[in-house]
Amino acid sequence: MIEQYTIKQLLERFTLFVPEIQRDYVWGDKVNFERVMKPFLQSLDENIQVDSVYNVGFLYSYKHTDNDNYIIDGQQRFTSIILLLYVLSVIEDKSSEFDKNLQTTLPTIRFSYNVRPQTETFLRRLFASRETIRASIVNQNWYMPNYDNDVTISSMINAVDKMSSLLKDLPNLSYQKVLHHVGFWYFNVDETSQGEELYITMNSRGQKLTDAEQIKPHLFDQWQKSKHLTYSDVDYGKLWDEWEELFYAKKGELSISAVDIAMNTFIRIVYEMETTKECRESVPVRNDVLNLPLIHRYIESMLAFADKEWSQLLTDQKEYRQLRVLKALIAEGLKPVHHDNDRERVKRIFTNIVTRRKYLKSHNDLLMFLHEYALSSSSFYDFVIEHDELSPKIFDEHELSKIRIYKQYSDSPTMQRRIELAFSAAEATLVWRGNIKPLIHWSLENADDLGSFNIEKFEYYASKFASLLADERLKNDKVMDTVRRALLAFGMNDYPRIFSGYTNTSFAYEPEDWHTLFLDEPNIPLMKTFLDEYNGLESLERIINAYPIESDYSEFVHIPELLEYCVQKKIQWWWNTIYLISGANANSAHANIHTYKYYLSRKEAFNYANWTKPEFYPYSNTCFYMDFSPCRIAFDAMWNGGSKNRQMAIEVFLRQEKGKENENIIKDFLSPILELSTYVWDNEKGRYVFNFDTPKDEQESFRLMDEKIEQLINFINTTYTR
Repeated sequence: MIEQYTIKQLLERFTLFVPEIQRDYVWGDKVNFERVMKPFLQSLDENIQVDSVYNVGFLYSYKHTDNDNYIIDGQQRFTSIILLLYVLSVIEDKSSEFDKNLQTTLPTIRFSYNVRPQTETFLRRLFASRETIRASIVNQNWYMPNYDNDVTISSMINAVDKMSSLLKDLPNLSYQKVLHHVGFWYFNVDETSQGEELYITMNSRGQKLTDAEQIKPHLFDQWQKSKHLTYSDVDYGKLWDEWEELFYAKKGELSISAVDIAMNTFIRIVYEMETTKECRESVPVRNDVLNLPLIHRYIESMLAFADKEWSQLLTDQKEYRQLRVLKALIAEGLKPVHHDNDRERVKRIFTNIVTRRKYLKSHNDLLMFLHEYALSSSSFYDFVIEHDELSPKIFDEHELSKIRIYKQYSDSPTMQRRIELAFSAAEATLVWRGNIKPLIHWSLENADDLGSFNIEKFEYYASKFASLLADERLKNDKVMDTVRRALLAFGMNDYPRIFSGYTNTSFAYEPEDWHTLFLDEPNIPLMKTFLDEYNGLESLERIINAYPIESDYSEFVHIPELLEYCVQKKIQWWWNTIYLISGANANSAHANIHTYKYYLSRKEAFNYANWTKPEFYPYSNTCFYMDFSPCRIAFDAMWNGGSKNRQMAIEVFLRQEKGKENENIIKDFLSPILELSTYVWDNEKGRYVFNFDTPKDEQESFRLMDEKIEQLINFINTTYTR
């Protein structure tokens, strides 16, 4: 059965041989040291603890004799750790302990290349030399010239040489720590025939083994039984090692566990695609589906046809992922016949449907489609069209429409390619994000006939649309605000609106908002008309200027500062009034639209002696305010004040240092205000307040506010400058 052993325990209990059929040791060569060995050692340094065992994976073997165990998997990691112990023993002057642990003076070392005489001889001489530097090793009188051509020996020399210099940066690694606190899950495949149950939990962690960790021994057991190990046509132990090295090379800053997760996920993918059933739980350990030749075929397909996708298997997170694009490319690779451009087409179309967040199709149907496609000799477009029962379960009507358009130009490869490139370019934009239904609709001579598609029209509308909403323009507020004002004036349906995920009304800010707006069925014909009229900035200004002042949201069309204030283009309704929202919500700076419009219209016009220029306060109920220069008197003017927030208000107060406010001083100092008779003292606010009814006409309310402010300013000027 599987048990966890430390390096010390493995060396005490087993004699482990590296057989001739195993691949050369390569983790120490120049390339692999940087991409595999160095991250491996760094991970050891980061994770090794004196009160636990850091498990670095599995070590599989089979019994050659009662006393000899031949390694069939895990050679690279185990050899690397033995070399690491050797280097540490030299650095820490613990060579005698190293000799004792490995029994280097006995006829058979506990970790032996005995079946490879040249490698075995080299290791014995290296361990006896106590040398770790390349120059010193190759200058030993026992060093043979033919060692230079031995891949394993050259790799070992490079490994100990590089380790010697690297260890100064890995302070947590010591001989005793590595010996006693680094371990493997050890498994002898001979025991599988005894029906050992592999659903075990890892010793100190209580975690279930991954699918790959449980299935791998059975796969090798099957292989051993079906092919005599020493005469096998394919060395799957070597291949599995190479597959893991590929993941090691790609894992970057991820932990070692990412490699195990990647292998686990890949095995699940093979199982799902063969059974055509989604497998969110563990892959059954004993099954009739998986075998090493099948996994080999799948991984070769993945590496050949999904070169930019397979690295997505690497993650520290174990959550289930469907990986539709990767599976589709593997299916393409498994096909008996390949057609020109099909790999690109499969990748583009499946990437496209994954990009479309609202794409909802059954994963099991996708697996069935890919399973059948992998067996087919048809081209991708032909297969989709021919399977008119299966394809609609995978592709929605929009995707099928695009494929039908591609297919109808099969006899004209140049035109077909032109359409594919045009569609692909449009699909990749942030606004369309895969769904170009409006562009296709605008490009049909007959709205109900895909056969009337006109590529010139498509390119015309795609170009015009891009000139308005190209990716690089979306965050240019000045440009996009002009587009927003023009669209508002043109009468886009349900615009502005509360887009999905928001609680505030929006003029569209994120690409997803624009995507939703333009895919709205009533807006598809409207947008075509808009694009037909659009001919640069001047045409937008004409649309804006023609918008009637009395129409809904006309102030946003004719006063650009309003949208400019709304940094994320959101507004909110309070007390039957629009509030401009600067940030994501009303907790950020905001503005009552009447107050802000009043401020915009008066900030340059108001120029009173002894008074500062008008300012705007964007919090609480928001207000227009001015300060009296000779003393610290100030007033706020606002809408949505007074009774039920339905009145206009002017509030007069005295600015005092924070923490030194004195209500009696304020009330007494400002008491002359009572001569105006309309002002009353508000104890809660600590100021004099005048509330008055708001006229229905906004301009009339502005004139009324002018009158009341001028009356107040004249009174204060007269009273406080005597």
